Amino acid sequence: MAKTNRKVQYFAGLCVSFAFTFTGAAISWPSPAIPKFKNGEANIDISDAQSSWVVSLAALGAFPGCYLGKVLSERAGRRATIFSAAVPGFLGAVTMIYLTEIADKEVRGALGMLVQVMNNLGSLAVYGIGPFVSYTALNSIVLFISVFYAVICLWVPESPYFHLTYGRLAAARKEFMTIKGTKDEVWVDEQLETMRLHVQESMENKTTFKELITNLKYRKAIYIISGLKVLQYMTGSLAIQSYLEIIFRQSSSISGPFASIVYGFVQLGAGIGATFLAGYFGRRILMLTSSFGVAVALTIVGLYFFLQDFVQVSPKTLSSISSLPLIGVLSFNILYAMGIGNLPYIMQAELFPINVKAMASSAATMMACILNFFVTKSYQGIKDGLGHYTVFWSFASIAYAGIFFIYFFVPETKGKSLEEVQDNMRIKIDEVERLNKTENNA
Repeated sequence: MAKTNRKVQYFAGLCVSFAFTFTGAAISWPSPAIPKFKNGEANIDISDAQSSWVVSLAALGAFPGCYLGKVLSERAGRRATIFSAAVPGFLGAVTMIYLTEIADKEVRGALGMLVQVMNNLGSLAVYGIGPFVSYTALNSIVLFISVFYAVICLWVPESPYFHLTYGRLAAARKEFMTIKGTKDEVWVDEQLETMRLHVQESMENKTTFKELITNLKYRKAIYIISGLKVLQYMTGSLAIQSYLEIIFRQSSSISGPFASIVYGFVQLGAGIGATFLAGYFGRRILMLTSSFGVAVALTIVGLYFFLQDFVQVSPKTLSSISSLPLIGVLSFNILYAMGIGNLPYIMQAELFPINVKAMASSAATMMACILNFFVTKSYQGIKDGLGHYTVFWSFASIAYAGIFFIYFFVPETKGKSLEEVQDNMRIKIDEVERLNKTENNA
């Protein structure tokens, strides 16, 4: 192993991850914005039903950006797409592809978890400042984050993998040496040759959506990522973040704005802690722990609302357990950030080969948009019709199911290069194909 320097990897990872600061701010924006609608501060009069559309349409609005991100990533490159994401603010899915392609296998998980930290930083900015400034100032803060992101990403190098897909070996070599921080040309040539052969083999297959869904090589990866996406988004993270101030106003003795600020700080700390954990523990153990913890936390929050709304316990009893929603939501916050909040992003960029990686990430993010829209749009209706406890227990049931899904179906990818991860997936497919041929010949 040549002597390398990871400073460029760390700094580039930090800069491109800032895309998710905008995402976190946009997701959390409804929490302080909806109360401003209701008290007339924003000079907009909307009902609860209309508020649910305000929250949910953000997810649906990102849908076309998923396809645009795929096209730009393949044609203009990872770097150009990352930079252009500052304009519409919804091409962040390419960030994870870029991070997994430039990072050494030893730090790929930790760099990938930076996305969660930056997402949480954006949420904290909105939770901490939003309730105390005007509606116009709140919107200006979100806009400023996008502009700042564009400025700090001006310098980032292109992914060598992108150059290799077009046969630009010299350009790939130059970027690889910059990213790895080495001048050992012999080692660089050895590494690039391995990457080149792997990219060449992958690019022999088509890059269309039909290829992705019909080729048996990608079937297992599709099942794994689809299951993880359901777990990641159907546990209600976006709905909880969007309605956070409303949730606390209805359940906690602590004021909604201040409880939201506490949530934001805890969320940021949890994201930073998860970054360090990803360097020591495997993907599976983190996601298993995360899914179990999220399930228990959501069950606790649902229990409080069940006692409040369905059983209708006495005010004295309710007062004695008024801390349950805060404890439950903060625990959800910490445990979600530990695993299922971000590791599915990393795995969707790890499991698919270069020829379908952009297409697969685009499809996965489209799926996330649909799930987010469904969760946020149905939140208010289920709450009004079946009770707040039904909402949280529904989220919890997905998390409980996720424990079994992770245990039986999700592979470990920590400590493996991208080539090793994809080769392992292919070996399993080859074994299935040989078994099927044996059975057919019997």
